[in-house]
Amino acid sequence: MSGSAATEFTSVQSQYEVQVAGDLERNEAEQKRIRAEIDTLQGQLETLERDHALLLGVQRVFAEGARPGAVRGAKAPAKKSAKPSPKAGTAGKQPSLAQLLGTLLAAHGEPRSAAEISAELAADHPRRNSNVNVVRNALELLVAKSQAHRSKQNNSVFYTHAGRDAAPASD
Repeated sequence: MSGSAATEFTSVQSQYEVQVAGDLERNEAEQKRIRAEIDTLQGQLETLERDHALLLGVQRVFAEGARPGAVRGAKAPAKKSAKPSPKAGTAGKQPSLAQLLGTLLAAHGEPRSAAEISAELAADHPRRNSNVNVVRNALELLVAKSQAHRSKQNNSVFYTHAGRDAAPASD
């Protein structure tokens, strides 16, 4: 090889080395970006999966209040053994949210707001979900089943037990 050919070869080789080094840097940066995006998406997926499980539980509560075992896509309940489960304890089967709310409404003669009922539920049954929105939805289920009446006063909604003499107010 002559001097100019060797210099040209070294120059081309240097250009390729620079280009390969740049390509490697870009490749590593792209891998890092995609890994970060995957981590973000994985976190979002985990959040959605938790929300999905929570929503299935809420749906089950509503369905149990309407018709036990009526949750769409739910498996048939397992056959119960004669022996109570450790979860159930000595208290036996827990009443549904709808049953509890019906009992709370029946215990009072005056119309009550969902927030008031939710607070009483939290005090009487601290292990139950007493979120105001869950309670309100369960109360609306009772209204739909004619087990409770709804009345509106200004911007507030009040509920009474259907067994009370209070007539349902028009919406």
